[in-house]
Amino acid sequence: MGIITRAYHVGRSYANSAVAWVASPDRTLQLLVQDMEDVLQKARASAVKTIVERKHFERCVAALKSEIEAWQQRAEVAVLNDRDDLATEALQAKARCAAMLVSADAQLSSVAGALARHEEDMERLQVRLHEARARERALRSLRRTAESRLWLRRKSFDHHISAGLAQFEKIEDTLSELEGTIESYDVGRSHELKATLGQLAIASTVKNEVADIRNRLGNQVSLIPGKA
Repeated sequence: MGIITRAYHVGRSYANSAVAWVASPDRTLQLLVQDMEDVLQKARASAVKTIVERKHFERCVAALKSEIEAWQQRAEVAVLNDRDDLATEALQAKARCAAMLVSADAQLSSVAGALARHEEDMERLQVRLHEARARERALRSLRRTAESRLWLRRKSFDHHISAGLAQFEKIEDTLSELEGTIESYDVGRSHELKATLGQLAIASTVKNEVADIRNRLGNQVSLIPGKA
């Protein structure tokens, strides 16, 4: 089973059990991310084994090519020395190596192709994993924001807060009444003060006028009988 298929079945299993996690969808996504990470880790371990196998076949192919070349050189040396029998044996060994080379080369191509597809699947799974992590972070942030908003909304409609605000309003009304009473006293005293000051001003004015009259009529007053 490919790693993408594995991840698909994991997603299906979590999707089918989503109802059980409806109260905490971020937990479902978190488990999915964890499983995808496990799948990716196993895929990397499998890729390492495949790479080791590919290197083994690469060494085999290189060794067989070297062996084929060596048998070819031996056959040529045998022919130069009029040893056709040895040349024949060398060419037969070369043919056997060539057949083994075809088989090893085919196995190498198969392993290399499987590894390439494996790496493509890993890249796609890595992209999906990044998307899942981003969604997990976004969902976690949205959940915290929603919970905070819910807490604030509940506090806004809390009867204790409403009662406290009502008490503040009563206190404000009481203070307003007290200030009004104080102002009423000030208003009465200001009227009395104005009346008193008015009377004093009148008395002072009259006194001054009397003095002026006395000064202007001083000589005449002295001539009046009985005032001498």
